Parts: sequence; C-alpha cells; structure tokens
Amino acid sequence: MKLQGAKVKICLIALCVAGMLQASFAQSLKASKTIKQDSVYLDFINLFSIPVEVNLSGKDSLGSEVRFKPYTLLHANETLKEALVIPLKSVKDTAQIQIEDYINFKATFGSPFSKEDGTRYILPYLKGMQYEIMQSYGGAFSHKSTSSYYAIDFSLQVGDTVTAARDGVVFFVKEDSKEHCPTPKCIDKANKILISHKDGTYANYVHLDYEGALVNVGDTIKAGDMIGISGMTGFTTKPHLHFVVHKARSVSVPIRFKGVWRKKLKQGKLYRRKR
Repeated sequence: MKLQGAKVKICLIALCVAGMLQASFAQSLKASKTIKQDSVYLDFINLFSIPVEVNLSGKDSLGSEVRFKPYTLLHANETLKEALVIPLKSVKDTAQIQIEDYINFKATFGSPFSKEDGTRYILPYLKGMQYEIMQSYGGAFSHKSTSSYYAIDFSLQVGDTVTAARDGVVFFVKEDSKEHCPTPKCIDKANKILISHKDGTYANYVHLDYEGALVNVGDTIKAGDMIGISGMTGFTTKPHLHFVVHKARSVSVPIRFKGVWRKKLKQGKLYRRKR
C-alpha cells in the first residue's frame, strides 16, 4: 500500500466464508505519517463508503512507549487523527514502518448502532433461473460460525450470472484470484463483491470467477442488476455462490427473499427467481 512518505502496512480484517480464518483485504484503510519533534504520528483514513470499527491493542514488549487510541468507529471517508504515536527512538526506519511491529490491529465493517430494517431480498441470480441450495443456515460443512451461520450456498456454475439481491453501493471488489482448494488455507483466494445497504448491513457475494466482477467500487446498484460472474475460487469443493448478509463485527443475519414463503431456504431444494 503506497502512503504519504512511508510504506505502512495496515490490514482491514473481516471473517469470511467459514469464519475459520481472518482474511486481510488488500483494499484497506490508508495511513498518513507526520514526524513532529521526537515522535512519528500516524492518522488512519477510512476510504470505504461504510463505517469501520477499529480496535488497537499494545504489544507487551513495548510497554507504554507507544501511544494509541484503543477503539474508534470511523465513518465513511473519516480520518482518525493521531491514531498511533511512536517515539522516534523506537523506529528503525521511518520510511519502512510496519504497524504490526508496534500494535495489534483489527478492524471490521459496519456500525454497531445500525439495525436491520427487514427489507426482503431477491434471489441473487437472473430472473427465471433456478438453482439448488447446496448449504443453508447452520450448514454442517462450513456454516457454523457467527459470521457464516446465516449464509446460503447456491449451486451456480462457473460462468453463471450473479445479480444484486438488494439496492446498495459497492464498497469492495476482489477479482484477481484463480485459485481454490478444499481447505481453509485458500480462504483468502476467494473473489468477491461486497455491497453496503441503507440499513447498515452489507452483502457478500463470494467465489466469483477470475476478473468476474461486472461492477466497480463506488457503483450504486439496484436489486436485480448483474454484478458478477460465478466461479470457483477460494475455500470450496464445488462451484457455487456463497451469499451472506452481515451486520457490524462480521455477524451474519437471517434474511427473507421475495417470492419465497419459507424463512429458511431448504438444503437440496431448487428455488426459481420469479421476480
């Protein structure tokens, strides 16, 4: 990540897919550096169109040398001034500052003060198409964690079209991977699109094809718009679309679909998008 006057590595952390590993996003918070007197001052800047909770904790080995702000809710395009202050005597090279050498950094999308508004979603594929549910809420293979419990795996094949399930704004796109494997070590290899909603939740469309995004960060999307091409990337044994809606702190939430009377889509059943 290129920053002002320094290379500072900051990763935005979120739980994805099975929630078994932490996936670091390349599109992340930005940091700007200022040197004043005997210290290096770092500001954190949220360039996403969605709030980000930032949690910082100190390294035991550094004691009280480093000053930081333990918790902040950064709104879209907001800057956290002097988030981290490092004494110059503790910095080996001011041009090559690695943040994880000084603090433990964790951040997650969303505001804890938001509340789901009960909006009904549409099935995330083209009208008239039908797909089988490979895994539903609480699925035994990988839908057991807080971040994935309410995820749904639709049996889209490589090359099938993925559509937006709800109006929103695209705030994250990953489409550079060609890799997959049947173990969590490939969890970071999943191509995906994240779309924020007006109630503060955001949808994850995961396992897309290489260069399979049809949208860009910042695009405003309407329900039913074509947003991507299904693939087989990341932690998976078969092609499918992993769809889950999160609120703050990567907590998955149950949703209802238009035209489907069931609260929970049933594993093994086919569902046709009628609207």
